[in-house]
Amino acid sequence: MRPPNPLLLRPLLRPHKLPPITTTPTVKLRPFHLPSLSSFTNPLSPNPPPPRTLTATRNLPFPPEPLFRTIADIDSYAQFLPFLTASTVTARDVKTGYPTSAFLTVGYGPLKETFVSRVECDAALWTVGARSGRRAAEDGAAEAGDGGLFEFLDTLWKLRAGKDGVVVNGGGGRGAGETRVELEVRFQFRSALHAAVMGAVEDQVAGMMIEAFEKRVRELERARMG
Repeated sequence: MRPPNPLLLRPLLRPHKLPPITTTPTVKLRPFHLPSLSSFTNPLSPNPPPPRTLTATRNLPFPPEPLFRTIADIDSYAQFLPFLTASTVTARDVKTGYPTSAFLTVGYGPLKETFVSRVECDAALWTVGARSGRRAAEDGAAEAGDGGLFEFLDTLWKLRAGKDGVVVNGGGGRGAGETRVELEVRFQFRSALHAAVMGAVEDQVAGMMIEAFEKRVRELERARMG
């Protein structure tokens, strides 16, 4: 038997090139969840946003009586309170002379609304409150409407004699000429769109109001002292 021809075996003896080995990297998948759309305020929602309450306090070096007179002078509100563009008393208590009803116009940028507000002034408790919008309508002081900025807008001023509302030494000491001023603002926007527009200043309203009140009181006291 003849040995195989080496020339015929040459193709079999050649090294064959193997295809390159590729590796696929392992990818670790992490779950990703979009936040619920309900967590965002929809400015076009027909439902009003929830009611809000803002508060501010200030200790002033004045007795309660002149402070109460300044708060009860609602006709002058538009001269010093921010966001209040007009204020007119429309009715007064026949015995005390304090306001019981007023037109109050609130405005910010292109938004504006005039309320018929029910006013309560209590000189014994040193409180002045004003109810506007739906809550005033429920009390018979105004008619509820379908338009406007607010479902309701309520303000309540409280005065407490003495620093932090505490009179020392029976009222004849350091606290006698000081008063703690407390302001509470409760409101509910009629629409989420109005809430979005007012959002930039909303949380600052009470603080700005009480600061403006302090400035007003100091101006009046300087004028009184001559």
